[in-house]
Amino acid sequence: MNFNEQKNRIKESGYKYIALFRGNEQICAWNIAGKIDAKFDEIETRLQNNPAGLYTIKARNATKEKSPDLFTINTGPEKLAEPGPQIIYKEPASDKLLENQQILNLTVQVKQLEMENKYLKDQITDLETEIAELETAAAVTLSEQTPQPSLLDSAKDFLGNLMEFGAPLLDQHFALKKQQLEIERMKLTNRRPAPGTPQAVKDSNVQIRIIGEWVETFKDQPEIYQALHNISAQSDSVEKFLELLNQFSPDLYEQLSIKI
Repeated sequence: MNFNEQKNRIKESGYKYIALFRGNEQICAWNIAGKIDAKFDEIETRLQNNPAGLYTIKARNATKEKSPDLFTINTGPEKLAEPGPQIIYKEPASDKLLENQQILNLTVQVKQLEMENKYLKDQITDLETEIAELETAAAVTLSEQTPQPSLLDSAKDFLGNLMEFGAPLLDQHFALKKQQLEIERMKLTNRRPAPGTPQAVKDSNVQIRIIGEWVETFKDQPEIYQALHNISAQSDSVEKFLELLNQFSPDLYEQLSIKI
């Protein structure tokens, strides 16, 4: 080969150091690190100025290599016969070997996944245990901060609520009973109380409450509802309200008289 062909081969192979020889005689010394291009220029100049013949470029990757690779250059009229391509036989891999290799790889992956799965399960178990402990601790803390009332305290609260809400209901119950007795008495005597006649069977506050509830039943009759409110505004007592009501409507007066 000529110089340029061998130069390209050396550079493609990535050698770092080169030197030129003719037989055992060194024509160009080895280059220093990083200066291989300058050494190629020097070798090319020497080949042009030296007699034609066979020269060898020795190439290596380290300064301590004792067996550098050889690249022969023929600068004479006759070219060296280039070696033919070398056929390297490589035995194909057995199908069984490839199959075994694949099985081995899959087995390794399965083992890794099993280990990761076990680790995650252990983590879940630890977290569930920690959550249960936290819930238990929270329940104990709440029970300590909020003591359960004793039986005596519960009984006191019940009686207090009974007195608070039950007493008004009992009063109302007895008032209704009195009202029913008065109605029965009026039926037996076949007469109704005269307008303006005080009725001692009911407390005035109870009568006022009954009148108010009775008036509210006429909300869907605007004319009567407004008239009743006007009567209420002109009245300073239950008797006055009944008197004005009788003047407005004897039927309404009769209805209310039965109630109070």
